[in-house]
Amino acid sequence: MNIVALIAALVAAPLMPGIVNKVKALFAGRRGPGLFRLYFDIAKLMRKSCPRSATSTWIFDIAPAVGLASTVVAAAIFPWTASGDAGLFTTASAITFFYLMGLGRFFTVLGALDTGSAFEGMGASREAFYSALVEPVVFTILGFLVLLTNTTSLSGMLGGYDASAWSRHSISLIFAATAFFVALLSECCRVPFDDPETHLELTMIHEAMVLDNSGPDLAFIHYAAALKFELLAAFLVAALLPETALGPAARFGIVMAGAVAVAIAVGVVESVIARMRFLKTPQVITGAFMLAALSVILYVM
Repeated sequence: MNIVALIAALVAAPLMPGIVNKVKALFAGRRGPGLFRLYFDIAKLMRKSCPRSATSTWIFDIAPAVGLASTVVAAAIFPWTASGDAGLFTTASAITFFYLMGLGRFFTVLGALDTGSAFEGMGASREAFYSALVEPVVFTILGFLVLLTNTTSLSGMLGGYDASAWSRHSISLIFAATAFFVALLSECCRVPFDDPETHLELTMIHEAMVLDNSGPDLAFIHYAAALKFELLAAFLVAALLPETALGPAARFGIVMAGAVAVAIAVGVVESVIARMRFLKTPQVITGAFMLAALSVILYVM
């Protein structure tokens, strides 16, 4: 069942940015792009060529493929159908899951630096800076889940506690979920940390790193970003879902419905909040870290 769920999740990944854009369009009173816009964009990019910069090396050539492959492997080890089901790898840990997605970002940054462009180097430095700020937030939340479930495995950590935990540790769970949502916005380059639709050079971060990519390379980057968004949203939902007697299909449906709800929430956030200044970013992420730390403190008290 988990293989079927994995295939369904891989197919549904490009739908998530479409949901975000549709919500933003509704708030703005516009029709906006269709829900399946990214599917058509990826199909169009796959038919184009991939020109290479004369200054780039093999690192630039492999960066999009490595980014996509690492994200797909992260999706393969995610327990889509039930807690205790570790997907295709039974010994996967939560650290492995997050560092697989971090590997994709690492190679994206290397590919941007390999072009020899000062502009892409600026975007790469900002991307690495954001990642360094978010990492303590994510690991503090993982520490809270380890305390809650007494396991470090990804499958045991997600849904590895009974429903009574919500009555005893509801504040900690809410704080951890809020902190992770902020981390998701930063990791997926969403407003208020970044704007994937911006075309102003001085404010571009993620988009600045992929300006030299086109064709299938750019399609890989767009798809990997959509899949990463889906994975982080599914992790947030699964972490809040206690162990139940639901079957694999029902649990998968709840996780995917929750991921759609997270995409809607992201669209609402992007509709009511403007992109913040760079100097404000560390303050907001530090606030998320404090929420994550409070979730741990309140649990052990």
